[in-house]
Amino acid sequence: MSDRPDQPPILEAARYSWRFTAATLVPTLPAYLVRAVISGATTAAMFSSLNGGVLPFDLLASIIGFAVTIACMALTLRLALGGEIKGMAGLQFGMDEGRLLSAHAIFYALFIFLGFIALFVVIVAFTPVFAMMMPDLEAVADDPVAFQAAVEEFFRSAPGIALSLGILAATSVPLFYLSARLVSFPAATLMRKKIMIFETWSWTKGSVLPVVAAMLLTLAPLWVLSIIGVFIASGVTGVPVLFSSMASATLTINPLMGFVFGFVTSLFSIPFTIAAAGLSAFMYRGFEPDRNAF
Repeated sequence: MSDRPDQPPILEAARYSWRFTAATLVPTLPAYLVRAVISGATTAAMFSSLNGGVLPFDLLASIIGFAVTIACMALTLRLALGGEIKGMAGLQFGMDEGRLLSAHAIFYALFIFLGFIALFVVIVAFTPVFAMMMPDLEAVADDPVAFQAAVEEFFRSAPGIALSLGILAATSVPLFYLSARLVSFPAATLMRKKIMIFETWSWTKGSVLPVVAAMLLTLAPLWVLSIIGVFIASGVTGVPVLFSSMASATLTINPLMGFVFGFVTSLFSIPFTIAAAGLSAFMYRGFEPDRNAF
C-alpha cells in the first residue's frame, strides 16, 4: 500500500484481490463446498416450508449457513493475512469466528437500517417524479388487480425502468459510503482479536471515493459472475429469479430443485466472497494505524 493512507492504490487493490482469489480458490474449495451444501439445504428447507413443511428447519439451516459462511470468511482472511489454514478442511468455529460473526451481525444491522432510511428518503424525494411520470390511474383506482397490473406495466416500460434505476442508484450511495468507511472491519476483527466496527471508521476518513472505486473495480465483475450463476441455476431448476414469481413457483418446485439452486448459486459466489476478504485484508494493511507494507 501507499505511505499515504488517504490515497489507496485502486488498481493495486484490484490486482491483489484478483491474484489472491486465483491463488486461494483451490485451497479453500473444500470449505466453500461445505458452504454450498448448507446453502442448498437452506434453499430446500425454504421451499419445503413454503409448501407446508416444518419452518424451524428453514431457520436452523439459515443459522448454520451463516455460521459456515463466517467460518469460510475467517479461513480466507487467515490466508490473506498470515498464510495459514486451521481446522478440518480449513473450517473451525472458535473465538475468532465468534467475534467475526458478531461484527458482521452489527454491520448487517447497520446496513439494513441505513438502507430502509435511505429508501424512505429517496422515495419521498422521488414522489414528484412519480406523479409526473406515472400514467393516469383513476380509471382503475377501485380495481386492485387492474391497478397492480397498470403499475407493473409502467415499471416494465423504459421510463419506469429508468426511474427504478434512479431510485436504486440514489439508495445505494449511503450504503456504498458505509461499506467503504468500514471496509477493513473483517480483517481488523480477526487480527486485533476483538470486534472492530466503529474503530475502523476513522481509518478511511478522506478516502471514501478511492475505496468505493477499488470496491467497484474489484468486486463488480465477480458480482456479475454471481448473477450469472443465479440465472444458470434458475434455468436448470426452474426456480424463478424474481420474487414476484416465487409464490406460484412453490407449487411446482420441489425441495430437491431448491437444493440444486442453492448449491449452484453458492458455487458461483465463491470468487466474490474470496475477493471481498482479500480486499478487506489489503485495505487493513494500508489503513491500519500500525500498518506494515505488503
